[in-house]
Amino acid sequence: MAEMLIYLIRLANRHGLDLAEAAGRAVERDSQRLPRLIGAAAEDPASKQPASARPLRILIVEDERIVAADLQQMLRELGYDAYAVAASGADALAIARQTRPDIALMDIRIRGLLDGIETAAQLRREFNTAVIFLTAHTDDDTLQRAKLAEPYGYLPKPINAPLLKSTIELTSHRHGRA
Repeated sequence: MAEMLIYLIRLANRHGLDLAEAAGRAVERDSQRLPRLIGAAAEDPASKQPASARPLRILIVEDERIVAADLQQMLRELGYDAYAVAASGADALAIARQTRPDIALMDIRIRGLLDGIETAAQLRREFNTAVIFLTAHTDDDTLQRAKLAEPYGYLPKPINAPLLKSTIELTSHRHGRA
């Protein structure tokens, strides 16, 4: 059943359907869990392990909840610690202050005052977090702005697991985490 749901979500995303808007109202109550999840992550003994002894800790910054949930499941199936999801730049920075991510998977157009490019630059400056952009926006102007944040990758949506895994592994190696 879950596999069928994931398949339908990915299919809808490939065809540009915005399921997040439709499902957002039903899932809105889950956003109140964020402070508890942040606290749990901060107290997690695994977060005190040396970086080389634990799976890569990945922060997902994506404001479409269904896309974020699909991506989080994909990352977990690939063996990564997709420990948190943020829908805005402010949320991403707050989560990073509690538990620093090794890598941030960042959508460019997100909620709030900071877009994904500005948030990525701040994550890099404050926490030395490697950023991989995941976006539907591949126009030249957006790409030129994204370069200023010095990302380790720029993947167009929809995302496929093999390309995501290879990009994460290369990023980890280049960033000195592997």
